[in-house]
Amino acid sequence: MLGHASRSVLAVVMLVTMVVACRKPEEDLGLDLLPAEELGSGVETVAVRAYTRADTAIRTSGLTRQLLGSYLDPQFGLSRVGTVFQLRLSVNNVGAGQNNSGLVADSVVLALPFDGSTLPYGGTDAQVFQVFEVTEALSVDTLYHTDRIPAHDPLQDLVAVRGGTVKPQYVQRPVILGDTLVPQLRIQLDHAIADRFLNSFGQSQFVDNVAFQSFFQGLYVTVNNGAQLPFQQGILPLNLLSTAAKLTLYYRNTLVDPAQTLTLDFPIGQSSVRYTVVERDRDQALELGLLEALSDTSAPAQRTYIQALGGLRTGLRFPSLVPGAFTDRIVARAMLVVPIDGTFNPDLPPPTQLFAFRRSSAGTDLFLPDQLQGTGVVDGTYNSDQRAYRFNITRFVQGRLNGSIAEEVIEIVPGSNGITAARAVFAGPAHPDGGIRLELTFTTY
Repeated sequence: MLGHASRSVLAVVMLVTMVVACRKPEEDLGLDLLPAEELGSGVETVAVRAYTRADTAIRTSGLTRQLLGSYLDPQFGLSRVGTVFQLRLSVNNVGAGQNNSGLVADSVVLALPFDGSTLPYGGTDAQVFQVFEVTEALSVDTLYHTDRIPAHDPLQDLVAVRGGTVKPQYVQRPVILGDTLVPQLRIQLDHAIADRFLNSFGQSQFVDNVAFQSFFQGLYVTVNNGAQLPFQQGILPLNLLSTAAKLTLYYRNTLVDPAQTLTLDFPIGQSSVRYTVVERDRDQALELGLLEALSDTSAPAQRTYIQALGGLRTGLRFPSLVPGAFTDRIVARAMLVVPIDGTFNPDLPPPTQLFAFRRSSAGTDLFLPDQLQGTGVVDGTYNSDQRAYRFNITRFVQGRLNGSIAEEVIEIVPGSNGITAARAVFAGPAHPDGGIRLELTFTTY
């Protein structure tokens, strides 16, 4: 049986249906004489001023992906990326109550699985990896940023063969002790680490994770590739949340079976601190465009730059968007178009998505009012056919024109800023072939 509310709704629907059905045909006369244009058919391009500025360090702790490696970009210079993480015990009270006198260490290997959901940024050439023991306490309650290189002894590289190169096998699945593993970077560490761990069996250091992480506070893994040529090497995506992300001690118990290889894993995982750090040298850029753009942000910009991991931002000003402008028309849509400049190396693609923020007078990022309706409304995804990004910023423009939005600057940053090394060069407003522009669509009736 219908409730009172349901009967009321049904009555309204029936009434509307009867009115429409009973309308005289004469009421439709003349509809074909109305203007055929849709609302908002008049389009005008307004002036944009653009600049490039260095971004601040961004948080990378606790994210889904870490990065490792380096490459030399002719336009952006050198980027060197490292990763920091804690290790954990896989079991408590390791070696307690047993006779450890017959234990012999064979090796210790660090396994860093690749994140197969994305490709390396750059190439997969061999690199010189370095591993250092962290000498400061790391805490999961601390937010770590790209500029936080941990305390460590730079002279104590733990890699077994120092200075040796390792070629990342990004798709190859290694077979270890009969098990086929996920594609990963495997780095053998100095035998002294294996002995140090083995000698701690049955000791207080291996009672639980609190004791262990006080004894061994973590690892800092980076690269030292020396002088690089453009597009050599690259930045590798790592999945440290994988169960394959771990340090493994290989050893034997000669009192039981001298031929049997035993293992003890020290996983990384969700409960460990893990974050990415970045070092840059823009002076190694072979082209001067970026350094010139950073040195003079007021000059008409033929090109602007953007770079993830807290690298670079593109800022935009709109001198025509002042309260009272366009009072004779109504803005139906405002589309910001940001085209890529020229071509790019296919191994160094532009970000798949960009985000736009208002820049407050205090220097903080504020959401655009358009973003309150969801990121799909604003868009900002890369269109490979148009070789451009498009942002629907209609509400921002309307707010500027009616005086409800004070911020005049929009800054663009890469999406997935903390888990990708992507960068891009945009055609600026002063580009001879046309570049960044704001297209306003006005209503015509």
